[in-house]
Amino acid sequence: MPSKPRRYCAAYPCPNLAEPGSAYCLAHQPASRPGTKKETDPFYNSTAWKRFRVWYRRKHPLCEQCQKEGRLVPMAIVDHIVELKDGGAPLSEDNVQSLCRSCHQRKTAREARLRRENHQQASAWHRAGIQIVS
Repeated sequence: MPSKPRRYCAAYPCPNLAEPGSAYCLAHQPASRPGTKKETDPFYNSTAWKRFRVWYRRKHPLCEQCQKEGRLVPMAIVDHIVELKDGGAPLSEDNVQSLCRSCHQRKTAREARLRRENHQQASAWHRAGIQIVS
C-alpha cells in the first residue's frame, strides 16, 4: 500500500518537505517544552502495582467521584489520591480511587494548576528575598 505523499513544511516559506507524521521539516521542528514529556515512574510497571490495580478495579468498578455525584460511570483509572512524588503510599487502599477519564483529567488539571501557582508564588517570594521558615 503506498504511503501518503509528503507535504511541505508548515514554517512558511520553507521549501523543504515535512517529516512523516509531522507538519515541519527537520530544521523547523518545534522544541519540546519542559514538562511536556512525562516519564513513567518504574513503579507503575511493577508486578505489585499491576496486581493491586486489578484487585482494586474488581472491588471498585465504578468511578468513585461520579458515584458521589449520583452518577454510575464505569471506572477507567486507578488514581493515587496523594501522588507518589508527594509521599503518597503506593499500595494503600486508602490512597487510591477509581476514576473515569473525565474525572481523572479534571483532578490532574487542578493539581497541575495548583503546582504552577505554588511554584510561581515561591519564585516571587524568592525574587523578593522573603524566606519561609517552618
